[in-house]
Amino acid sequence: MTISMKSGNKTQKAERDPYKFLLKVAGILVLVAAISAVVFLLCNAAVQSDYKAKRQEVDQLNAEGEQEFNARLNTLRAAASVTVNPETGEVTAVEPAIWEATLDGLPWRLEDASATALENISTVTVNRSDLLFGGLLLVNPWHSLPTDFSEATLTSIGTGSGWQIAVTDSNVRVFPAALTALENIIAGAKDAGLSDYIVREAYRTNDEQTLLFNSQMEKLSSKYSGDVLIEQTKKSVNYPGTSEYQTGLAFRMALYNKADPAIAKQKFQETTQGQWFTENCWKYGVIFRFPSADYPNANWEDKSYKTGMSLHLDLYRYVGSAHSAAMQIMNYCLEEYVEFLIDHPHLYIYKDGALLYEVYRITAEDASTYDVPVPNPASSYVASLDNMGGIVLAYAYN
Repeated sequence: MTISMKSGNKTQKAERDPYKFLLKVAGILVLVAAISAVVFLLCNAAVQSDYKAKRQEVDQLNAEGEQEFNARLNTLRAAASVTVNPETGEVTAVEPAIWEATLDGLPWRLEDASATALENISTVTVNRSDLLFGGLLLVNPWHSLPTDFSEATLTSIGTGSGWQIAVTDSNVRVFPAALTALENIIAGAKDAGLSDYIVREAYRTNDEQTLLFNSQMEKLSSKYSGDVLIEQTKKSVNYPGTSEYQTGLAFRMALYNKADPAIAKQKFQETTQGQWFTENCWKYGVIFRFPSADYPNANWEDKSYKTGMSLHLDLYRYVGSAHSAAMQIMNYCLEEYVEFLIDHPHLYIYKDGALLYEVYRITAEDASTYDVPVPNPASSYVASLDNMGGIVLAYAYN
């Protein structure tokens, strides 16, 4: 009898090595980080690619939108240049009214676009108080200064220019836009080798104008009386509220040199400085305000029948660059120009074939604020009340 015996096997579990475990965990983390980095790079590349695609799409849409805008503008201009006979349907081309002039050797053109409206506009809210100083406020014997006119922002020409512009005293004041234009004119004259300018007078308060008027009326009281006295006084001094001096946009020029008193005795328009100032001020947004018989010289047309002023005054008025250019092209005084805008409320102004300004007039009743249109291609704009029931906007394209 054979007896077999099986010995019992004991299985011993080896102890876990912590170093190898940490290496395994580290390897897993590195792998996860690598995968995450790859996923991030792939996602980032996808986002960048999508951004570039969207950017190209937007740029393309903008380019197409601009082309569409120009095409619509050209279509509107073309449509405004034809008339259709309602009976026969015959279409006849009509050229828009154009006025041209050569200024400083370059061709300028003013084109009537009144049959078309502004395109691609945004709306801007402006305060009436700001519109009073935009440049085109017409003040003359028939149009008084608005009752809400304020002198709050008037600036001393002397202190405002750092005394680079000579003045009678520090009380010679204008509004900031007029001061800037005057500084630019004086700088232009200096570049031309001209100097010795002085501003003798600018803004007058209503009290000052009243004092001048009453003083002149007293001088004439021995000859006239009643309404005749008032009318005779108006021939030399504007009735209070109707003087150009009260706009804060006008200034009277002369010459002065402390070392040479004889310079101040010269007639401004007979000097090289005065002639240069008168002939070039329009380039800086300023006009010679009161052309009269043979004044400033015989080449100028007498406008006293429009302005109501026949006195020989070396008075200049800020109106803004777009309007001074238009008035120079048309040979208009301020009264004529405002009347022209009522009949031609939309104008294009070209210099050497390039559109430089666009002028647009809208009617407006009295209000504290106004919503005005601004075409998006315009680089800047200036808005002004004209004191004739309208707001005139001048858009620049430079």
